[in-house]
Amino acid sequence: MSLEKVDAVLNADDMPLVSVVVPSYNHAKHISKAIDSVLGQSFSSFELLISDDRSPDNSWEVISSFTDQRIRAFRQERNLGPVGNLVFLMQQARGKYIALLNSDDAWYPSKLGKQVAILRAQPALGACFTWADLVDVSGQEISGPEAIWNDVFRQPNRTQGEWLRHFFLKGNCICHPSMLARKEVFETLGYYNPGLRQLPDFDMWIRLVKHFPIHVIQENLVAHLRDGNNTSAVSPENSARNLTELVEIFGSFFESLSDDVFIDGFSEYFRLKGVPATQARLEAEKFFLLLDSAFVQASGKAAALALFIKRCADPEFERVLRDEYMFSVFDFYRITGQTGFGHFLMAAHSASIPVSTSVDGVSASTLSQGRFIYFLKRVLRRLRRELRRISA
Repeated sequence: MSLEKVDAVLNADDMPLVSVVVPSYNHAKHISKAIDSVLGQSFSSFELLISDDRSPDNSWEVISSFTDQRIRAFRQERNLGPVGNLVFLMQQARGKYIALLNSDDAWYPSKLGKQVAILRAQPALGACFTWADLVDVSGQEISGPEAIWNDVFRQPNRTQGEWLRHFFLKGNCICHPSMLARKEVFETLGYYNPGLRQLPDFDMWIRLVKHFPIHVIQENLVAHLRDGNNTSAVSPENSARNLTELVEIFGSFFESLSDDVFIDGFSEYFRLKGVPATQARLEAEKFFLLLDSAFVQASGKAAALALFIKRCADPEFERVLRDEYMFSVFDFYRITGQTGFGHFLMAAHSASIPVSTSVDGVSASTLSQGRFIYFLKRVLRRLRRELRRISA
């Protein structure tokens, strides 16, 4: 890969303990604050890796203006996307630990030192996280509708099974830019999945706690910007992508999971209690958990249907479901006819539209719901163009 690069001089005998990675894209107005917050850490044994992903603003000029010798900066010649850019940086890391900071967020001065102390003291831990302040562009605690997320990252510590249960029932609750992880964790688990745009960190945390315990420092050590323009901002496009990605995440949620961790996290939700935990029974419990209990039920059910189809050829799985859970393949057929994406698509296709509605001279009563939405989008696009023309 050809890169425009600013590289610091770092002696081989003075390798950093921590590699701080900062993926940059179109955050020229924020990235100086992010970089300064790293350079201002009380802990100093780090290298700072920054990769600008062909930002259309002047982010690269801002990055290049820093001369601290701990900085290694790269400018991509083609856009890698947010996950691809992050993975690129992690592959350049030379430290024992990897920390992530978004280019529009900031750390408080003691953040890195406190986390390194935790990981050094507890070698079994795979990663350490912190609480965070959610702030607006002026650095003030957010207010308005976004304020409901103020406490989402203020989590207690849990066992691996308890973390999985929380993820499964309530979703993500870990602040991504608070991460400090051992580099060997990613060498074991692999990097973030670039196919996931909305939820690559959520997928990573699930994979992480399946294999390693984690620790959360219960102190706000990150200022996490929420300005409505983040990847996590609520929009129809992001919401649709969330649901699609959750199907894939739930589909592998219980894979490569030890029986002990699964039982620790989920046994109180088992349909059959007080019986030996055979492999077929555990697989059955995973099926019913996905069918009934995932925090986004539509995505969980879709994953449950896929799991059943994969497992139903196993005679013992089929027998246990039939004889012990009173659930047969015919019950499954009934579910596939009444739920899942096939059902939702049929419902959307057959949804009626009021006869009085008309768009572009076309009666909506003759349109499917999908085509009606398409025509509405056309009208909205025309309105936006007209507003831009008027305001120009």
